[in-house]
Amino acid sequence: MEMNNDFAELQELKEQFNILNEKLEKQIIINETLIKESMKKKLSYVDRTYKMYKTAFVITTPLLIALLLLYKASMVLCIFVGLSLIVEMILYRKEYRKLNTKELMSLNHIEAVERVVTFKKNFKRNTIIMLIPGVILFVAFVGLVTGYKFEIGTVVLYLIFVLLALTYEFVRYKKMFSKLDSVLKQIEELRSE
Repeated sequence: MEMNNDFAELQELKEQFNILNEKLEKQIIINETLIKESMKKKLSYVDRTYKMYKTAFVITTPLLIALLLLYKASMVLCIFVGLSLIVEMILYRKEYRKLNTKELMSLNHIEAVERVVTFKKNFKRNTIIMLIPGVILFVAFVGLVTGYKFEIGTVVLYLIFVLLALTYEFVRYKKMFSKLDSVLKQIEELRSE
């Protein structure tokens, strides 16, 4: 009789263990799904940022060149500006395509982490490189507008405008990198499950 009770208790424990195990597996699946949804949202910000840059490139490049021509800038400066903007767009496009946010979550965690880290590193490098033509353009544009009479008031006004624009871009970069750092953490969480 006692043996039947022990067997019944053992069966009951086994059933409880199976139920608990099923709940745990469902929880892991739910956690994985939630993590992937969160990653999609964060990566969609990166996609939106890239689309914003593409749109800005298409709109501002001809406007900037037209503005330079309006102020009778030399063709060399106009070509320099056009080429600088095209090179910048090519560099960013290349990095976004390598990152490939649509495919990122289907990769194994090592490849996914490698892509995100490489993207961040190259994006920073490209941004620093493209500051050089940006500074040249800024000085040339202020020179054109002021007739190469660099008056303090006008230069300060343009510097304030540039500082505001750079601050805006810095905040956007920081937000994008923050989202990418969060994606890296989530990739690690998926790996550990």
